[in-house]
Amino acid sequence: MNQRRYDIDALRSIAMFLLIFYHLGISFTLIAPQILFIQNKRTPGGIWPLLNIMNNWRIPLVFLIAGVALRLSFSKRTKMQIFKERAKILILPWLFGTLVFSTSSALIVGNYYNYWWLDEISEAVFFVLEYDGLHLWFLINIFVYCLVLIPILNFISKENFIASLLNKPGGIFLFSIPIIAEGHLLNLARFNTETYGDYYNSYALTDHGFLLGFLWFFTGIILTSQGDAFWESNKKNWRLHLALGAISYFYRLFNNFLEDYALDNRLIAFESFNFIFALLGIAAVYLNKDSPQLTYYKTAVYPVYIVHLPVQMAVMYFFAGSNIHPIIKFPIALFLICFLSLTIYHAIKNIKPLRPMFGLRNK
Repeated sequence: MNQRRYDIDALRSIAMFLLIFYHLGISFTLIAPQILFIQNKRTPGGIWPLLNIMNNWRIPLVFLIAGVALRLSFSKRTKMQIFKERAKILILPWLFGTLVFSTSSALIVGNYYNYWWLDEISEAVFFVLEYDGLHLWFLINIFVYCLVLIPILNFISKENFIASLLNKPGGIFLFSIPIIAEGHLLNLARFNTETYGDYYNSYALTDHGFLLGFLWFFTGIILTSQGDAFWESNKKNWRLHLALGAISYFYRLFNNFLEDYALDNRLIAFESFNFIFALLGIAAVYLNKDSPQLTYYKTAVYPVYIVHLPVQMAVMYFFAGSNIHPIIKFPIALFLICFLSLTIYHAIKNIKPLRPMFGLRNK
C-alpha cells in the first residue's frame, strides 16, 4: 500500500487531458452556446460518436481516481493531515480559479455573444459562483466527499472479505451493482429533470452527478484498501471489461444513442463501469512505471486544466468564424490551447505565492 502507483498518476493526467479534449469538442457542437461555450462556424455531426465514447466515463473516472488517491494518502498521513492537504489542493484552486479563470472565460463568451448579463466583471463573478466555478465544479463535490469520508477512513479502509471476492472470476462486477442501481434511479427520474437530471452525462450541478461521484469516490477507497487483489484483478480482467464496454457502446451507436435501450441509463452505467476498469487494467499493465515525462505531466496537468477554459474561449473567439475545415481546425486549436496553457503554467510555477492557487505544493 505504501508503494507509489504510477499508473494512477498517469491515468489522472490522461483523464484531465481528455476533459480538455472534450471541452474543445463541445465548441464544435450545436449545444455550445447553451452551456456558455464559443461555437465553431461549422458543427460536424460526426464529432458526437467520438465525444460519446468518453462522455459516460470521463467524470466518473476523475472521482474514482480522487478516491484512490485519498486512500493511498491515508497510508502515509494522519486524517488531519489529509484533510488540510485536500482543503489546500481543492478549495484554494477552486476559489482562485473561479474568480480569475472561470470569470475570464465567462467574460470572453459574453463579449462574443453580446450577452448583456455578462458585460461586467461583477456580473460574471456572480454567474460563475452560482454555477460552482464552471469547469471547476467537481472540486467542490470531491471536497464534500472528503468531509464525509475522512472521519471514518479507519473503518472503511481495511482489507476484508472483498479481497477474496476480487480473486474470484467476475468478483469485480459486484461493484457494478450500485452504479447500475443509480442508473435505474436516473431512469425513474427521467421526467423530473430539475431535481435529478435526464441524461447520464448530466454531471454538473445535478443530484445524479453528486450521487454518482460519491459512489465512484467511495468505490475507489474501498477497492484500493484491498491491496494487491484490486490491482491484480484490474490486470487480469481489462480485456473483458474493454469487450463489454465496446459491445455496449456500439449497440448504442448503431441505435443513434436514442432508440430502445440505447438511452437506458442502466446500460450506460454498465458501459461506463467497464470502460473505467478497462482503463485501470491497461494502466496497471503498461503505465505503472516512473518516467521524466510522467513526473512532468502529473505536476503540470492540474494547473493546465484550471487555466485552459478561458484559453480555449480566447482561441475560439478568433478561430470560430474562420472557414478552416473542422478536421484541420480541431487539432490546431487543441495544440494552441495546450501550448498556451502550458506557457501559463511555466510562467507561474516558480512564483511561490501562486503555487498553492494552482494546486501545486511549495518546493
